Amino acid sequence: MTLTHSGTPEDFVPASQPELSRFLSENANSAHQQIFPVGGRTSLSVCCPDSHSGTLVCMSQLHRVVDYPVRDMTITVEAGMRLDQLNEIVSAEGQRLPIDVPQSNRATIGGVIATNTSGPRRFSYGTIRDYVIGVSAVDGAGNLFKSGGRVVKNVAGYDLGKMLVGSLGTLAVISQVSLNLRPKPECMQLVWFEFDSCKSVDQALEAIVTSGTRPTAVEYCNSKAARQIAAESRIELPMENHVVCICYEGPENVVKWQAQQIIEEWQSFSPLSVQIIEGTHAARLYHAFVEYQTSSDDPVTLKAMLLPSQMMSFIETATRLNIAIQAHAADGIVYGHLPDSASSLEDVNQILEQLNSVIDSRTGYLTIYQCESDWSESLPLFCSPPAGWELMQQLKQALDPQQLLNSPRFAELVKH
Repeated sequence: MTLTHSGTPEDFVPASQPELSRFLSENANSAHQQIFPVGGRTSLSVCCPDSHSGTLVCMSQLHRVVDYPVRDMTITVEAGMRLDQLNEIVSAEGQRLPIDVPQSNRATIGGVIATNTSGPRRFSYGTIRDYVIGVSAVDGAGNLFKSGGRVVKNVAGYDLGKMLVGSLGTLAVISQVSLNLRPKPECMQLVWFEFDSCKSVDQALEAIVTSGTRPTAVEYCNSKAARQIAAESRIELPMENHVVCICYEGPENVVKWQAQQIIEEWQSFSPLSVQIIEGTHAARLYHAFVEYQTSSDDPVTLKAMLLPSQMMSFIETATRLNIAIQAHAADGIVYGHLPDSASSLEDVNQILEQLNSVIDSRTGYLTIYQCESDWSESLPLFCSPPAGWELMQQLKQALDPQQLLNSPRFAELVKH
């Protein structure tokens, strides 16, 4: 493919790691085009390449299984493999990668790593960072490098592969990944609680740490989000108040016991209603929670990282502003979809100002997860640079000295 200097990014689709390496090497030596790695294109509005000239490096043809030693519960795949395809392969062996990813029929493994996408199960299973045991990638100069290996116990050293998690394609193009897997559970049940106030929710969530149960996920949604999630799942549920939904997975008898146990434990917090969801209904409802954190037609989707103890004050303010809120409640991660009435930059900035006023900047922050493309230059997409930012800049300089890999996104980080 020939690189162009037009305003619209073109596509380059490598069929192998050597081809990817050659392409990036030639680009670094001659064309010096901006490179934007893409997988299933489910997070382009997060990485924002469309507004910049350059080349999209599409990894869709790198989707093969390299190695799958079933008894070791690890698998090595090329980075363009879609998450649903991976889970279909390992599910046949009673295994899974327990990472929740919206639009998993399109999202690729490399994209999940680059964006550090996770969902409700992060409470019990962690994030993709906890499952990456080896990575192959190509840096901005076209050099192929590897970190880690194909087994859980690797040679000790600096784990460069972990640095690529959440890097948004600014450090290297991920080409191959080795992952740790988990057993597939026998059964899943959800318990849907409805409460009349944020205070009752806060008290119930505090009791999670002393519960005799071990939830897989703890999800909160306000009434606006609850109505949308219930409609998406096509299940009749109480949804006019604050909702906490607890997920349990494991052996059927254990799951059923835990569902009844949490109902008994939370009676003291006076829930307005309680409903157990199981079978295919549970799968549909859980899927609706996973998908809800992505934006649809909303003008702006926010993401806040907070201490769980400070989360409900933020949610109260957001609910008053008519924002639909979903939270991975035990982790302090909150997603908010702004209402259609927030139709101008002035409206959005006023909302952001009110939300930031209830966040302690020492322990939490707010980012613009997704927004209208023509607003991205005017909104504060990122919070202040995190601790260790100078080290991250040095790593960028080492792996991409010519600033060719998704550097507009890196510049956005620097700007804020």
